[in-house]
Amino acid sequence: WGTAYEQNYARLSALVDEVLDEILYYENAPACASYFAISNGQTEASENVWGSALPYLISVDSSTDRSADNYEYTVTFSAEQVQQALAGLAFLPTSPRRRLVRPAALTSAGYTKAVTVCGQTVTGTTLRRALGLRSTCFTVQYQSGNFSFTTRGYGHGVGLSQWGTKAMAEQGKSYADILAHYYPGTQLQG
Repeated sequence: WGTAYEQNYARLSALVDEVLDEILYYENAPACASYFAISNGQTEASENVWGSALPYLISVDSSTDRSADNYEYTVTFSAEQVQQALAGLAFLPTSPRRRLVRPAALTSAGYTKAVTVCGQTVTGTTLRRALGLRSTCFTVQYQSGNFSFTTRGYGHGVGLSQWGTKAMAEQGKSYADILAHYYPGTQLQG
């Protein structure tokens, strides 16, 4: 651990102390400052993930995320694994078929809003949770009894992208500029 750890800790502590008394507000109330790892190039609006719209948790550009490590990630499941993961959905057939999962609708930011699973519609968020996918921005391919899900981004997509924040900071943007970009209409007060 030694000196490098202590120096880094001291540096981070000093940075935290500088902003400790600042709070992000939207119209006289503290803002819900949600964040995630990597977007698909756009952040997602809160109503598409959590069902309620917050005027500052809207889709904004985060195109630098497309250069993130593991931006695109493919995971493959056997038909049996998909069936087991989705067993809680009562309408599933006893044996998965090629048409088990098909994209039905995308949000304006390109995330999966709803998918057709055995003829029934479920949200992209529901399928993401059931299968443990990295993102609701995904495509599905079926081949030789296996389903391959290719995701773009990592996380729910609402609010501040950590990868996008890193890129903006490296471009010289201040933390206030970054917060204003990812949470439009908010103000820092301290």
